Amino acid sequence: VWSVSNAEWHCKVDEGPVGLAHARWSPDGRHVLAAADFNLRITIWSLLDRSVYYIRYPKFAREGLDFSADGRQMALAERRDFHDSVNIFECDGWTPVRAFAVATQDLADLKWSPDGSVICCVDTVLQYQVLLYSAAGKHLQTYRPYEHALGVKSVSWCPDGRFLALGSYDERARILNNVTWERLAECEHPADVGQAL
Repeated sequence: VWSVSNAEWHCKVDEGPVGLAHARWSPDGRHVLAAADFNLRITIWSLLDRSVYYIRYPKFAREGLDFSADGRQMALAERRDFHDSVNIFECDGWTPVRAFAVATQDLADLKWSPDGSVICCVDTVLQYQVLLYSAAGKHLQTYRPYEHALGVKSVSWCPDGRFLALGSYDERARILNNVTWERLAECEHPADVGQAL
């Protein structure tokens, strides 16, 4: 890690024998989150005081981790005893606040809404299922437009959190509203992009 403003400052993050699968910044830019190989742990390295925090058994190295828009909390996908759950951490001290089970077959990813009130959980690519939970862990809605086909390919919130866009393997994008979580619009991707222009 090198400093842009101070050419003299640098540091090295080394996970040792457990290996490094992925690294990312915390929202405050003062911590590096290093995911070990085989999803053994996430090590949080402080660049200020050299303190280290460990979170054991994340479900993924890259996916399944998102921060609230204000950067104060982190949501992390975990799988224990063959059940998926979401664990919420306070970023100030990296302490767990709450954990709640999610009704997924195989949680693939999660995204926090921009207003910090909702966590969108995407189920396995083998079925189309999106589950919406409050930040407190209350199940708000399950969205399943069809069955027996591949599911969600991408998820994106609009900047104010009022709409959730879901791209899927049936070459359609669906827009959900944040009041009823019903489909507001559905757009089909044409076979020939030139025709759409």
